[in-house]
Amino acid sequence: MKVHLPSYPPGVHTISESLDPSDLGLDEQLFGENIQAKLVLDRHDPYLEFDFDLRACVRLECDLCLTAYDAEVNVCSPMLYVLGNRTTVPDVDDPEIVYVPAGTTDLDISTDLRDFLILALPRRNLCREDCRGLCPHCGTDLNMQLCTCGAS
Repeated sequence: MKVHLPSYPPGVHTISESLDPSDLGLDEQLFGENIQAKLVLDRHDPYLEFDFDLRACVRLECDLCLTAYDAEVNVCSPMLYVLGNRTTVPDVDDPEIVYVPAGTTDLDISTDLRDFLILALPRRNLCREDCRGLCPHCGTDLNMQLCTCGAS
């Protein structure tokens, strides 16, 4: 996603977009639907302060029972871009700041959006909190029925 900076003079602006997962380099099998992005840009040169609000539906597989399920991923995060470099804006010394060459007209924030979404994915995928998983001996889905192998 590119933000055409000349379209946004100093001040606060809201940008709403529906983004195709492939445009952000995301797996379309995982992110099956468009990603809803609401960006609030507070521009006061040389600073571009963004508040990202991203919403996506992802298709996951339960780590315990292997059932496919849909989950919501919501990301709300700030991001600061500075037009210039460390020598032209010396008062800012934060490794989280992204420096953008002065004179940039199109700011590509796709990589940052993608990274925020990937980091928001759950570490452990559970179809439900009380998932019982599969029987380790016969493979029966214990959420659906009791197994008859006697190992439980």
